[in-house]
Amino acid sequence: MEPASPSACVSASVSVSLSLSLSLFLYDLLQLSEENPWYFDRDCIELFSFFFFPTLFDCITKHGSPYTKSPEFVTCVQNLPDQCSPNPCTEGTQVCQDLMGNFYCQCRAGWGGRLCDRDVNECGQQNGGCNHICFNKPGSFHCACYSGYALSHDGRTCQDVDECANGAACGEAHCQNLPGSYSCLCDEGYAFSSQEKACRDQACINSPGGYSCHCDGCGGLKLSPDMNTCEDILPCMPFNVAKSMKSLHLGRMFSRTPVIRLRFKRLQPTRLVTEFDFRTYDPEGVLFFAGGHQDSTWIVLGLRAGLLELQLRYHGVGRVTSSGPVINHGTWQMISVEELDRNLVIEVNKDAVMKIAVAGDLFQLDRGLYHLNLTVGGIPFKEKDLVQPINPRLDGCMRSWNWLNGEDTTIQETVKANPKMQCFSVTEKGSFYPGSGFAFYSLDYTRTSLDVGTEATWQIEVMAWIRPATDTGVLLALVAGDHVVALSVALVDYHSTKKLKKQLVILAVESVTLALMEMKVCDGQEHQVAVSVRKDEATLEVDGTKSQSEVSSAGLRESLAVLGRHLQGSVLTFVRGLPDVPVTSAPVTAFYRGCMTLEVNQKALELDEATYKHSDIMSHSGPLVEQEDGRPVSPTHHMSSSGHRTPTGRASFQTAFCLVTYMYIAEGTAVSHQSHSPDPGSPSMWRTGTCQSRPRE
Repeated sequence: MEPASPSACVSASVSVSLSLSLSLFLYDLLQLSEENPWYFDRDCIELFSFFFFPTLFDCITKHGSPYTKSPEFVTCVQNLPDQCSPNPCTEGTQVCQDLMGNFYCQCRAGWGGRLCDRDVNECGQQNGGCNHICFNKPGSFHCACYSGYALSHDGRTCQDVDECANGAACGEAHCQNLPGSYSCLCDEGYAFSSQEKACRDQACINSPGGYSCHCDGCGGLKLSPDMNTCEDILPCMPFNVAKSMKSLHLGRMFSRTPVIRLRFKRLQPTRLVTEFDFRTYDPEGVLFFAGGHQDSTWIVLGLRAGLLELQLRYHGVGRVTSSGPVINHGTWQMISVEELDRNLVIEVNKDAVMKIAVAGDLFQLDRGLYHLNLTVGGIPFKEKDLVQPINPRLDGCMRSWNWLNGEDTTIQETVKANPKMQCFSVTEKGSFYPGSGFAFYSLDYTRTSLDVGTEATWQIEVMAWIRPATDTGVLLALVAGDHVVALSVALVDYHSTKKLKKQLVILAVESVTLALMEMKVCDGQEHQVAVSVRKDEATLEVDGTKSQSEVSSAGLRESLAVLGRHLQGSVLTFVRGLPDVPVTSAPVTAFYRGCMTLEVNQKALELDEATYKHSDIMSHSGPLVEQEDGRPVSPTHHMSSSGHRTPTGRASFQTAFCLVTYMYIAEGTAVSHQSHSPDPGSPSMWRTGTCQSRPRE
């Protein structure tokens, strides 16, 4: 046996001396408690001694006062086992020190607590030194920048990105760099086309005895008062578009992709415990999925007809249960789901609405670890593979989420940095169109006659309840396969033939206006627009008042015949805008901005059922109109096939987010990241765009 090294002997001597000193301290405390029971509670001191120094307390109990330094007592102290074996310290520990009867966990940077199990939130102090955004993570943190900025080499400071440096941002136009953004400028009389990245003159159309000018509505332009030049389409009615940074919008991804994907791994069997606040007007969609792959064990919590619905599959056996109150009334509800003794318990506002017996656990053992996949706002497989198919798209808002009683701020910080992932603070029922993108449907307007040789009939009836935020924009349009605008209903602020600035609703076939009607647009009120077009007639009504025809009887018959031929082929129904068509293809090509609810041929147009919908469009909710003093206008609601509206409410509830080993957040704002420690789970984020008047705003 080799002799111990001098350093080891010194360390052992120090440990023994320290243990003897602690023994004297504990002994003196016990003596004081006997002599002064009014000031020192012996039960409390014994509990303190036993809890923090159990082995030293045992030596004192067995061998008496440490002041005597009896051989039995010294031997008892020297024979104390190594308190660092097994290691009681957690992953945040740099080294465990044996204190002969106790231990000390020396923590690495970013960790604290007796066992080094408490993450230090570096972002809580001066934002971690980050210039823009600080992301806290277990044992570390990293900085990020807002879109249009990039991290400097120090990993903390954000510098403006000069998008104009490479010359590709604006093409032929002049590029002006702005803090966090840029602008494409053209000479007077020209407008920037974001699709072509070039300056284009407004279109001029010759007509008998005159001419007319057209502006790029898709580029956010309209005719100015001189009727010869173009100007920007500006909002005429302010909406309360303030958003809550502590909320998550579930309806962001029209592609049916979940907005959040999480993967949990645990060493020990774990039960699902989740809780969150939820608000929606949407009657159907998916809140979250939890479990394994589609053929294993999983649950899906969703809404159907406004009621909570739970679909579950355990060992190949599927079930569907629906219960509880109607919750799609726009007020905040607290929802919780918990695994309890082979049961799943679902509560709404602390009241149990479902208790379902299950035949297994959601966490599944694989290669020595218990795994659980969790997705929010969607499912990880096709909805046809559910027990009962459901449209997963859900225009809903979530806040105060808490998964598995853990703590993680990464998702919250990511949502905080990306307004597109946030919800409006206050909403009302209806669909909201922010001024970018459109939706379209594949609808059939023809009806085949049962009589042989009889020509098929067609009918187009549109009811729109609108509260516009701009005075120009397409409400609805039928576009043929060759990109011809067969029919359009739109707002415009000028009379094309009389060359007068006047706010109008127009009905047109191709570029010919059939009817128009005046309407006050910027009054903050909801207006009703009714359109009826058949083989031999076309009518337009605004707030119950019928318009006059703008064409002769012969001209009307000719236009309706043209429309009928288009309807015999393939047409798409566009809502709130047009695809990339020439500016002369319709009287208006600009996007509509504001709230709108639509019915076509006595059937409500459900945006969640559209063939395509731009992700910025809100299917079932929208912000309230603001008054001049900044207060929201109380909405005036209509009754339609989709029901009536309900005012919103609020509740407060604070929770923390669970520690995850993997996270993915879909379609966030582009940000620049630099990690101060390896981070294999950093979120992947990107941006998408569409036809807009400005590349970034």
